[in-house]
Amino acid sequence: MLPTTSLSTDALIALAITTAALVLFVWNRLRVDVVALLIMTLLIVSGVSTPAQGISGFAHEATITVALVLVLAAGLLRTGAIDVLSAWTARFAGPSELRLVALTLLIVVPLSALINNTAAVAVLMPMVLGLARSARVAPSRVLMPLSFGAQLGGTLTLIGTSTNLLVAGIALDFGMDRLNLFDITPAALLISGAGVLYLFTVGRWLLPHRAPPQDLLRSYELYDYLTMLRVRPGSRFADRSLAESRFAQALGLQVVRVLHEDGSIDAPTGSTVLHAGDVLVVEGKIPDIAKVQREGGLELADTELMLEQAVREGDVRIAEVLVPRRSAATRRTVRELALRARYGISAVAVRRHGVRLHTPIGDVRLLPGDMLLVQGTAEALTRLHQESELALLGAVDLPPMRRERMKVAVPIVLGVVLLPALGITTILVSALLGVVAMLLTRCLTPDEAYRDMDWMVIVLLAAILPLGEALHRTGAAEFVAHNLMTIAAPLGAHGILAVFLLVTTLLTSVISNAATAVVLTPIAFAGAETVGLSPAPFVIAVMIAASNSFMSPVGYQTNTMIYGPGGYEFSDYLRVGAPLSLIVVAVATFVIPVFFPF
Repeated sequence: MLPTTSLSTDALIALAITTAALVLFVWNRLRVDVVALLIMTLLIVSGVSTPAQGISGFAHEATITVALVLVLAAGLLRTGAIDVLSAWTARFAGPSELRLVALTLLIVVPLSALINNTAAVAVLMPMVLGLARSARVAPSRVLMPLSFGAQLGGTLTLIGTSTNLLVAGIALDFGMDRLNLFDITPAALLISGAGVLYLFTVGRWLLPHRAPPQDLLRSYELYDYLTMLRVRPGSRFADRSLAESRFAQALGLQVVRVLHEDGSIDAPTGSTVLHAGDVLVVEGKIPDIAKVQREGGLELADTELMLEQAVREGDVRIAEVLVPRRSAATRRTVRELALRARYGISAVAVRRHGVRLHTPIGDVRLLPGDMLLVQGTAEALTRLHQESELALLGAVDLPPMRRERMKVAVPIVLGVVLLPALGITTILVSALLGVVAMLLTRCLTPDEAYRDMDWMVIVLLAAILPLGEALHRTGAAEFVAHNLMTIAAPLGAHGILAVFLLVTTLLTSVISNAATAVVLTPIAFAGAETVGLSPAPFVIAVMIAASNSFMSPVGYQTNTMIYGPGGYEFSDYLRVGAPLSLIVVAVATFVIPVFFPF
């Protein structure tokens, strides 16, 4: 082991790479997986790590286990198990905000302990938003409890969050005994219980209240943009197709529906022929709509009345869809998605962070959290939802994909949990058996497993793991730990633990939680050795604090996912999350040593 008063060249380089990585994570201009790949590359190119050491994260037990757990979660989703849970919640939620928050926490906390908390939020958020709308409850009142509850629940088991598996894997590499699935549960249960109590009481009072719009169409300011036009007799557009009359080019308006006397065309194309008396539902900007007054062959219809009547009648529905995090639709324009050609659906508005975008709809480049207002038949909306690019929030009854397999998928997941809990095998082996069982019983197809995989998380973990190993191997972690212990040692064992919890909490608020875990776990080991204490409580402290990030929308994936749909501001996270973070630090300081003695 290197002396703590000096650093080798490799240690200096490792610290420099770590510092650069922290800056890039805080800067947040590059995706976290790109930063992780850059770190891996620098370690190899600089000679701090050999090529084999640099790519070892892709074969690491933690990386493989996280991937397997994500596939198991996809199996539950594809067999309708989550739909059953959603239906049960909807039955008991009612119009009460208090009951909705209580049920949200009651479901998301235990669910996050079993299927990975990010996946839990991804599958529950559309349901929670739909229930909030039905109950006329502001999304801002329920989405933050959903995200924070998922993080608290994720700490209950080793598979609840990728951070837990990552820290456990690093600790195993450094010589600590293997952590079993429920080893952290007793301590985490007390810590999470305190957090849930806060969210249900004081936290609710601190949540922002941004009232939901009473009318879906008005919430998008559509009456200024979505207009009804009637084709007058003698109009140059009468008895000609949209393409032939060059309707869009002449007026700058997009026809999203044509109402005939004897029916309607819900997804008109260039070949659609217009007739005198037809009513057109068009979308466009006010200056373009104003051209209609000079056109002569068209007149404005009673827009509000006729549009609402058109939506009520027939099978055509107005619905909201959400752009999920890491969706294939991200960074693509609405035009590039070709929703009309692929599904027969028209997108008529986009809302970002609660604000209706005034950019022409086809030119909007979508971001995670954006919400689109679309129009289409129930069948078309169902197809759109099943493709997983966009998550449906509207009231369309989606048929279960493979509900007959749900009775197989649920026991498989329970078996994955029970095998390591009973000491029969490790989490890696049980998860591997579970995935194979899912595939063999056709609860999930291989294509769906690949499509539902969160590849960004996998690449992030695999590429950043070598950094922690390099910090430990070069002595850089020992150097940092020695200096940190010099400051914290007078506080005693509990004080040192509180310092580690606080540092981890602050760091994970501004950079990736995985990066925080990789940097601080080796330091926790070295620090414990410096003061002659067991590393176990400090490793668990990093695990708990890195998995709970409440003070920033970028500190944890679930916080980012709710940012737009909840209409939150950065200050909302500080106001609600800072007290919760202090509660977690305070309770963990005294609870962790009870189960993991110094």
